[in-house]
Amino acid sequence: MSETPGPGPTGRMESREGMRAGFVALIGAPNAGKSTLLNQLVGAKVSIVSRKVQTTRTQVRGIAMAGSSQIVFVDTPGIFRPRRRLDRAMVTSAWGGATDADLVGVLIDVAALKQMLVEISYWKQQIGAMQNELNQLQKT
Repeated sequence: MSETPGPGPTGRMESREGMRAGFVALIGAPNAGKSTLLNQLVGAKVSIVSRKVQTTRTQVRGIAMAGSSQIVFVDTPGIFRPRRRLDRAMVTSAWGGATDADLVGVLIDVAALKQMLVEISYWKQQIGAMQNELNQLQKT
């Protein structure tokens, strides 16, 4: 009788000799592209993709296989500042997916990052100008 893999003492799947498996959580802000990436990595549409924010409301899993290795990707809801009870549940689900994974992939929307860098640069200039004015006032 051959031994089949099953949940081990940690709750994770134990593998047969030569087989490898692991969990990768995809986390990030809403509309960062987590579901799109999951679909591309798995090679099938397993997670809904929409322009509307918070389309993914629960964790969605997809498995990518290569040889004797399996990667279970976990698509999580977007991480944001929750305002309502449903929002809190989705953010809790996202963080739960991250803590349960062997590896965490953080997705950042490049367009949003560029805008943040522009704003940071602007405020750095404003703060620098204020510091110069304060220095001039202190000298007088």
